[in-house]
Amino acid sequence: MKSSEIITPEGNIAQYTIDNNNELNLIFSHANGFNGRVYNSLLHKINNNYNIHTYDMRGHGDTTLKANPNNLKSWYSFRDDLLSVIENFKTPVVLSGHSMGATASLLVALHKPELVKKLILIEPVILPLRYIISYRLLQFLKLAHFVSPLARNASIRRNGWDTKEEAIEYFRGKKLFSKTSDEVLTNYVEYGLKKESQYKLKCNPAWESACFRLTSHEVWFDLKYIDIPVKIILTPGSLVCNNTSQSRIKKYIPHSEICFIDQSSHMLPLEKIDEVSAEINNFLE
Repeated sequence: MKSSEIITPEGNIAQYTIDNNNELNLIFSHANGFNGRVYNSLLHKINNNYNIHTYDMRGHGDTTLKANPNNLKSWYSFRDDLLSVIENFKTPVVLSGHSMGATASLLVALHKPELVKKLILIEPVILPLRYIISYRLLQFLKLAHFVSPLARNASIRRNGWDTKEEAIEYFRGKKLFSKTSDEVLTNYVEYGLKKESQYKLKCNPAWESACFRLTSHEVWFDLKYIDIPVKIILTPGSLVCNNTSQSRIKKYIPHSEICFIDQSSHMLPLEKIDEVSAEINNFLE
């Protein structure tokens, strides 16, 4: 992948491109706690009729935008950063992403639909409204940490290894990476850690935790106005986009296509690379 930077008044966005010398462009946004280049294996399997772009989201990888966890109030920040990436293109782009990155892509399509040609969302965080309302009440009562183990666990995660080999061995023992290839795990360590006194995570655990504490109520606004092709790729029994959310999506976006990848988890784009890339390529044709 070719590396470049997008310069903004607030800092730089690290961008990575597979340039297939075409006019069509696809932009992929990664999940919370990861970075663009972790998905190298997947992105290199996407239709070469497209130039494939990914980037490090705010607070992740080599992007230098301000990332104070105390100031993060909404995922709109990630929407606006993605808009800064899209501004470099003269024609509408295909947006794809995983988890938080998928939700950011959807927020862009809701806000600026004229910039988006198609949407391909992998395990987007689209929670039922009743959950969102209950969670926001718990946030107000300062009890949300009891129902957000991801946020709690991220805030206390280990953040220091003497060597990259030690880090790889550590993460290989984690359930999160139990079904991923050695290449994916190597990319996670190679591009997700920085050398200080020890190897440290580029994504500050406090920032990752702050991202997990947010809900996705914004995605329900104006959903019925989306008239571009939409494909959603899920693991069976998805927790972040469950049956209730799927039903509402079908109601508001009746032309959307939802498919499932068997024997996968929320990490399916890093676990089932051949299957996910095939679904993406079928939708791009």
